[in-house]
Amino acid sequence: MKKIPIAAALCLMASLFMAGCGNQQQPAPSQNQQQQQPVQIDAASEALFEKGLSAYQQFQYDQAISLYDQALAKDKANYKALSGKGIALAMRGNGVNQKDVRQGISLIRQALELAPDYVPSFYDLALALKIDKQYDESITWFQKVIDNEPDNTWSYYGIATIYGDQGNAEKAVLYLKKAAAIDKENVKEAARSQSHFDRIRSTRAFQDFMNQ
Repeated sequence: MKKIPIAAALCLMASLFMAGCGNQQQPAPSQNQQQQQPVQIDAASEALFEKGLSAYQQFQYDQAISLYDQALAKDKANYKALSGKGIALAMRGNGVNQKDVRQGISLIRQALELAPDYVPSFYDLALALKIDKQYDESITWFQKVIDNEPDNTWSYYGIATIYGDQGNAEKAVLYLKKAAAIDKENVKEAARSQSHFDRIRSTRAFQDFMNQ
């Protein structure tokens, strides 16, 4: 996975953790996974999706949702726009509107019905479920991302944050190490500044990791 500057990484992590959730690039399929050919997306709808993605990556969730709605008006089977709207709703509702979060999860699941092998939707669903505190299923979907993209730094990190929030230092550090093996600088900066690890910050395992 291509590294990004710390400043950009910390900006993208503002709402929850490093928002690799915005990664909507079509990944290479797993070699041992039978792929279902996704539906073809209308060109005008695809262009609106790209604009929505740009707004989402700038944390302009209302604008992103509006653009995704326009994309879906052009092509109701645009699974990218469905997933994008879903995670934008979940991020907008994080901590303030449970209805948005639940609606977002539903839309991402609809996207996966249309394109079961679209890995960015795996990440979107993992993140939305994490926001909804459905931690076990969130980990399952983060792991599905990793199965397809073994160098997906922020899926390892996402799992680490769940274990950090739960106070499980051993497992949190295990996944922090996996993430840091890909992008040590940004992962350590995130772990240093984010509250996900407050419950384990004083443990020997976490301190040893940070001092490596």
